[in-house]
Amino acid sequence: MTVQELMTPFPATCGPADNLAHAAEHMWDADCGIVPVVDERGHVLGVVTDRDICIAAATRGLSPADIAAGDMVHGHTVVIRETESVSAALALMRRHRIRRLPVVTEQGILHGMLSLDDVAYSVGESGGATADDIVATLKALYARPARGSSYGDAPASMAANAAA
Repeated sequence: MTVQELMTPFPATCGPADNLAHAAEHMWDADCGIVPVVDERGHVLGVVTDRDICIAAATRGLSPADIAAGDMVHGHTVVIRETESVSAALALMRRHRIRRLPVVTEQGILHGMLSLDDVAYSVGESGGATADDIVATLKALYARPARGSSYGDAPASMAANAAA
């Protein structure tokens, strides 16, 4: 089963100049917790999560309306191509400890979003994920770090682009 078969097409997006209040409105309207930040051609520059908005506003002492989405974009974003397998998507989620992936075309244009929930709904379908696949991914996502280490140096939105 491919990512394209399970993804949510045409996700809500925002541009780098849009403020975080605008991003939060998109999340509210789309009932989601993540919005890809895209350029004028639809290339994914990064992602903003509901958690990112809360932390940015609280630590900067600013309203989300006063913070640009582009200020939240750092480094490369982990994405997956629409033609990749669901098992490849789960492997990326486990490796980078993320629950949601922007789905891009061969040209790197945003085509959809794939969440762990989307994959979980495929359990039992022909070619879909297994319950063991989902459990393994959840264990990787929520594994505690070893003593003396942290959960990571950077948020998932800053992780290396593993699909390139």
